[in-house]
Amino acid sequence: KVKLLAQLVRQAKACVAYTGAGLSTGAGIGDYASRENTDSVTHSLVATAKAARREAQPGQSHRVMAALHEAGLLHEWVQQNHDGLPQKAGVPQHCLNEIHGAWFDPSNPVITMSGELRADLAARFDLWSRKADLVLALGTSLAAVGADNIVGAVSRRQQQHRALGAVIVSLQQTYF
Repeated sequence: KVKLLAQLVRQAKACVAYTGAGLSTGAGIGDYASRENTDSVTHSLVATAKAARREAQPGQSHRVMAALHEAGLLHEWVQQNHDGLPQKAGVPQHCLNEIHGAWFDPSNPVITMSGELRADLAARFDLWSRKADLVLALGTSLAAVGADNIVGAVSRRQQQHRALGAVIVSLQQTYF
């Protein structure tokens, strides 16, 4: 399976990573978005989150993605997380679409789950949803967030033999 994945990534002309909380939990960042659905966020949870994000270091997955970018094999990274770990791994800011905001970029404040996406980031996302021939969905539940549509869009093009498709790596069952 790893050889097949490597072959697909090398073959792709427009490879996009679409990553969620599962990519960062291994680096010590909690999955606070799913907790928000069932628990209220307390002051201690917020304090823990602030401490964790300052101290967190990129995990193996972040370093692999950075290496793919450095090798010219990863063309866009749509990051649902706010943690700055891709940048700490060496991915330049301009190569990331931090679609839901960023802790370390004052020009891109984190939005609430029911908030509106920045128009420029949404437009960039839409462009890559149309352009991508391979999407790597990593650590995301693909649980009905609008941005999850990138996986569906590329999968539909793959069924028409116009794209390589989507690779989903997640510890939980996904919609797709």
